[in-house]
Amino acid sequence: MQRKRIHMLVLAGGLLGGLALAAPVMAADAPAAPAAAAAPAAAAPTSAEAEKAAKEAAIAAAIAAPPADAAMLANTCAGCHGTNGVSAGPSMPSIAGMPAPYLKHVMAEFKSGKRPSTIMGRIAKGYTEEETSRIADFLSKAKWQNVASHANSQLATKVDDARAKKGKKLVDTQKCGKCHEDDGLTQDEDTPRMAGQWVDYLLIKMQDFKNQHLTVPQPEKMQKAIDKLSPQELEDIAHFYASKR
Repeated sequence: MQRKRIHMLVLAGGLLGGLALAAPVMAADAPAAPAAAAAPAAAAPTSAEAEKAAKEAAIAAAIAAPPADAAMLANTCAGCHGTNGVSAGPSMPSIAGMPAPYLKHVMAEFKSGKRPSTIMGRIAKGYTEEETSRIADFLSKAKWQNVASHANSQLATKVDDARAKKGKKLVDTQKCGKCHEDDGLTQDEDTPRMAGQWVDYLLIKMQDFKNQHLTVPQPEKMQKAIDKLSPQELEDIAHFYASKR
């Protein structure tokens, strides 16, 4: 009986030992547990998101960049209005020395489309309000020079003294001096300088004012005065203001 019990204990111990040895093997042979699902890949940005990101980056770069020099910005104007705002062509006004508020106001009208134009509207849209202000301030400090002193004045319509005298009478009759004081020399934020501009330019602008299809911004009293005058009379007035220095 005692031998039988010992034999059974030996068999039980061997069985338990075998199970202990087999456990690592079974674990190694068992299929691996499924790995956790991988995180989904980030979705590629849409074209709209990419465009927005590019714009934001451009704005950030522009903010970080130093402001452009006022003289450099004003150089854009030189192609039409001449170096430092002194006109080199009879169809363009000299803007050197004009009041900064007036220049800013006109540029804002070009930018918004309120003031009709062929080129100025597109140019004005390319500047921020701050840049427009810098250009206006720079040109307002430039020295005025009469267009008659420019070499290109030989190519423009010359002032006719007889017509200038007729223009003077019309200016007095129409009371133009209420706004264009001192024979057009005075200028402020509402009124540009007329004295010493090109005959051709002055006539072009007065004809523009008379053209109701252009809807050029102007005071009502200016429109009424222009409507009363004939093309011949407008030309006489142009000669008068151009004769002033």
